[in-house]
Amino acid sequence: METKQFILLAPPGAKGADHATDLAKRWQVPYVSMAELVQTAIAHETAIGLEALPYLETGEPLPDELALKLVKQRLEQPDAVLKGWVLTDFPRSLSQAQGLSEWWAKLSQSVPTVIYFKAMSGILMNRLAIEPGQTATTPVLRRRLEQYQAEVTPLLEYYQQRDQLTTLNANLPFVDVSRELARIGQVSSTAAPLIEDEAELDMLIYGQSRLVVDCMAAWCGSCKQVSPFIDKLAEEYRDRVNVMKIDFDANRQISKRFGLQGIPAVLYFKNGQLLKTLTGVKSYTEYTEAVSNLLE
Repeated sequence: METKQFILLAPPGAKGADHATDLAKRWQVPYVSMAELVQTAIAHETAIGLEALPYLETGEPLPDELALKLVKQRLEQPDAVLKGWVLTDFPRSLSQAQGLSEWWAKLSQSVPTVIYFKAMSGILMNRLAIEPGQTATTPVLRRRLEQYQAEVTPLLEYYQQRDQLTTLNANLPFVDVSRELARIGQVSSTAAPLIEDEAELDMLIYGQSRLVVDCMAAWCGSCKQVSPFIDKLAEEYRDRVNVMKIDFDANRQISKRFGLQGIPAVLYFKNGQLLKTLTGVKSYTEYTEAVSNLLE
């Protein structure tokens, strides 16, 4: 079973936690924050929490073995194993990265995608300086960024060598970074691409003579059954028909507009007109027959 796993490497000022929350909501997977795991373990006085407490009190980083134990304990929970996860604040060292990779590989799960939020130090400094409640001086903020960069560099090299690394331009405004982040996880280049919003949908409807749109959602189990058929259509008819997907959660108004009776709903347009809608899970033959009608 394919699941979604993401490791976010975000420097201070890149709003990694906010992006992680949004990404987890998009793919309907748990957001796992190492910082929150430590706080929760200490608050509940678990064995790991009691072991971690002295390090938190002195401001020292957790030993690699202890940090990995805490993360493993969370990622082996059913929701993370069955759905996937978005992880922040971990790994913080090459040893942690290697330990996580070795352990996760033993579970026969898909390889995590590692996303690095790359931004100029000056931009990060400016963002940190205007954060609510920020009292640190400029030299202190600069040292935080320098420390993070020294910490993350070996991780970037490690994940680059393993072909797991994707780099985002975090100099951009939050909304633009979020848009690029949302595109990550659309599995392959042969998959049907995602329509961003209804404005783009309108351009496609009236600009393409033949268009197929799969209205789906990340939380929808039936949508996941239909998705491989749509990707196959996109590959098979790529030179003759434009086959795409649109996120129902981000574009709920299309339900009323096109009279949808539920999702998944695959819409077939020709010369700007909606000719057919297939609702629910159908056979691949039914989807191809509807495409054939567009080609007549």
